[in-house]
Amino acid sequence: MTVGQVFKGTLAVLLALATAYLIVLTLNVWITVLVAILVASAVRPYILRLMRLGVSQVASILIVYGGLAAGTVTLLILVMPPIINQFVSYLDNEDRLANRLISAQNWVDRTVDQFTEGDIQFGLPPEEIRTSVSNVIQEVRITAPTLVGSATSFIGDLILVIVMGLYWITTRERTEAFLVQLVPLGNRAQLRLIFEEIEIRLGSYVRSIVLVSVIVGFMCFAVLLVLRVPGAGTISFFYAIATAIPVIGGLIGVVIATLLALLTSPTAAVIVLVLTFLLQQFENYYLTPRLMAQGTDFDPLLVIIFVSMGLTLGGVTGALIAVPVAGIVSILTKHLILEPRKATVAPAKIEGGILLQVSDLAKQPEK
Repeated sequence: MTVGQVFKGTLAVLLALATAYLIVLTLNVWITVLVAILVASAVRPYILRLMRLGVSQVASILIVYGGLAAGTVTLLILVMPPIINQFVSYLDNEDRLANRLISAQNWVDRTVDQFTEGDIQFGLPPEEIRTSVSNVIQEVRITAPTLVGSATSFIGDLILVIVMGLYWITTRERTEAFLVQLVPLGNRAQLRLIFEEIEIRLGSYVRSIVLVSVIVGFMCFAVLLVLRVPGAGTISFFYAIATAIPVIGGLIGVVIATLLALLTSPTAAVIVLVLTFLLQQFENYYLTPRLMAQGTDFDPLLVIIFVSMGLTLGGVTGALIAVPVAGIVSILTKHLILEPRKATVAPAKIEGGILLQVSDLAKQPEK
């Protein structure tokens, strides 16, 4: 190996490490870009449908994204005020929250005693609960400006996702044409196929996730509204958001919704627990298998691993995009590694009861 080859190899390694380090430092930006592309892939079929009806591209994009933005804003307007009001009331009167937690704990103790016929105590003594609540409230009061900053950052990220999605929709075909020109002629058809499969499968996955969350959230809200459970909108919203996380989201939603209802009353908690549990079964065994048939097809254990990794690296956003990222890697692996490998070992013919492979036939002398 010459000095020039050693220098080039070292330079390539350093460039790869520098690129990886830069990606880690700007991970939030790349997550935002990925979310924007996922949203654009999910809404692109509706834009194309409007264009086939004679609507211009610009008008189609404005209609679809305008409807998406209007729906999101409307949902936040309906859900956020009750959450903020309850949050502020707890800040103003910390005893109210402590009393509700103590009442909820006492109810759980009594219920367990009735079923077990024993004296079982859960949780903390009342004074410790009051002290813990007071400490938490004081901490929240100190960090309230940070919460406002986080809300502002979320709105900024939402606007950025919409803007990036608009640019992606308008430049998608040019981007695909540019990438296709970078590969040899013989591989261009395969690259177009990979590009199309990624967009179709992940767009379908995102639409299915949103549809499942909307259905279970609306059903939860409708039943709680009929039963006059306080905070029906807030409970249903958090349950629907949690359901968007694959596999484990339904269970998380049941726990969150039940705890929120328990702060109101034990009766409300029982109603919410039973309702969300039934909705989880409906979602697991009926909605998800039918609506997500074209999504990423992973074993549930792999999905849990991917979601856990995403949750650790990027919080809730990381958990939501973990499966789409794994789907992209799966599609690339299938087209670039597995299928070429299968083609080299595919059975060709049988001679004398021996199964020959392509690689074996290439070694056979011509007769």
